[in-house]
Amino acid sequence: MTQAQSWKWSIGPSLTNYQFQNSKGIAVDGMKPSSGLYVEMNQERVLLDTVRLISRLSNKAVYFSNHPRLTTVLSYLHYAVGLNYHQLNSIGDIQQISFSYQTDFIGFSAEFGPRIPIYKGWDLRLSGVLMGMQLIAGNQLLSSRYYDLREDPQFNSFKILGGYQVEVSKEVSQKVRAFARIRRTSTLSAPQTPTGRLDLQPLTFSMGISLSR
Repeated sequence: MTQAQSWKWSIGPSLTNYQFQNSKGIAVDGMKPSSGLYVEMNQERVLLDTVRLISRLSNKAVYFSNHPRLTTVLSYLHYAVGLNYHQLNSIGDIQQISFSYQTDFIGFSAEFGPRIPIYKGWDLRLSGVLMGMQLIAGNQLLSSRYYDLREDPQFNSFKILGGYQVEVSKEVSQKVRAFARIRRTSTLSAPQTPTGRLDLQPLTFSMGISLSR
């Protein structure tokens, strides 16, 4: 049975691909993904709570009782909003000069999509994802010098990312589920600076638990 509301906690690694173009629009090679930490807490709700709807005598309840197919479709759709902590890191070398980026972002996420029962307590969820993030700490190591990325407009601007995720969950008890998911996102509008443009493309693998009310 799909729960109408649940709190979810997840943690896992994130691999971030840095796509950098210089001021002339030429892609810069040599940057490689580096592992970082991803932590998220969110609240998930069903779009149409059929159990709550049936318990009420209202025009809305009468309408959906007369449209069972629509009711079924809407009861599969879920949305979630939450807060997260995200490390978006990268390493590389250009012309034998090594460098690394270590960053810490905090932000929010919003998800929407169907959650489909598969077999004996297993569910599959496919979601579109929208994320907003702000840098709180970060540095670039270039050769033997560190640079504060909070002073770099390519990093310190508020970032909007969009993408998708696939989640598989298993019922552990009546109110507890365990889940694993893969999320792929990319910046939607990276700022153009005098030195170029940087697009961030994190790939996150996480596991967690969901507690239902």
